[in-house]
Amino acid sequence: MNSTLSSLVHPVLDYIVNEKLYSYFEVIINLWTLFFLFCFGLVTNVLNALVFIRQGLKDSVNISMMAITFWDLVKCLSGLIHRMYGPLYALSPWLSFCWQNFTYYVEYTPIFAGYVNFSLTAYVSVERCLCVSMPFKVKSIITVKVTLVMVVVISMITFGAFFVVYFLYDIYYVYFPEFNTSLPLFRFSAFYYRAQNVVMPYYNTIAILLPFSSFVVLCACSTITIYYLKKSSKFPGQGTGKISSTSGISIRERKVSKMLLVVIGVKIGNLFPRMICYTAQLIEPEFYTLRHYHYLFMTVTRFLFVLDIVNASATFFIYLNMSSNFQNSFYKLFNSQRSKE
Repeated sequence: MNSTLSSLVHPVLDYIVNEKLYSYFEVIINLWTLFFLFCFGLVTNVLNALVFIRQGLKDSVNISMMAITFWDLVKCLSGLIHRMYGPLYALSPWLSFCWQNFTYYVEYTPIFAGYVNFSLTAYVSVERCLCVSMPFKVKSIITVKVTLVMVVVISMITFGAFFVVYFLYDIYYVYFPEFNTSLPLFRFSAFYYRAQNVVMPYYNTIAILLPFSSFVVLCACSTITIYYLKKSSKFPGQGTGKISSTSGISIRERKVSKMLLVVIGVKIGNLFPRMICYTAQLIEPEFYTLRHYHYLFMTVTRFLFVLDIVNASATFFIYLNMSSNFQNSFYKLFNSQRSKE
């Protein structure tokens, strides 16, 4: 959360990252690096969505991947909208300032969309684990309708858990002589001062607990999935799509599971640095915003955010390289557009 240093309860220790160095990080990393990453992520996830829509949402895998893609799109689009204040500065410093403050609420959306993404990926890992550990039983349980309901419910509950944060700030206007007009600023709302003793501990707890739980589920389920895939490879079917009579896992199911394991592995790689950051917060309570290690904490979170957006862009290349079905649909999509022209 952006906050003024006048709100600091304790003096900032700047042995590692001082205010001047952090100001460079803000411009280079938080503004321009993320601006271009959001642009790139927006393009790759639009391509993902187009391919999944072309394939049709007829199986649980496509529905799950489309849900993850949707939240990656929300993440990239909302982050890009807020950071438009950078390019707007070249047109008008006044317009840039107004845009930055009016869209401050939007800045939280990529963070919360990331939490939804972690939860959905954890669900996918559970689904894959069940599909390879008891394939005969699970086919009648994990249907298209069940998957659709699950991704919608998980999305609503996870995003809804953080929705209260949007009510913590108000916009007010201050006259700036250099612009000869009143400009918008944000400040804590009356709701924040009434409920801060409940809302802030709740927010800080759930912001750690939810990704930590997702990390544990991802690690456990991916380990079990790998075990059953290795076990099933000893008893292969007799052709593409055939089911091994011993394992009950088809060759197609193994390929899909391996691709999703890569997606899950990338997500685990994304979450692991967060686990280190959360552990550091538990060991050193002053490693947090508006405390002794404010600048260091904010710098670390900026780099974690960069990693999150890189992760959001990477899935397109995983699908393209590991799924022949996705690859064929992608090339057909553009070939059909060329033939129309």
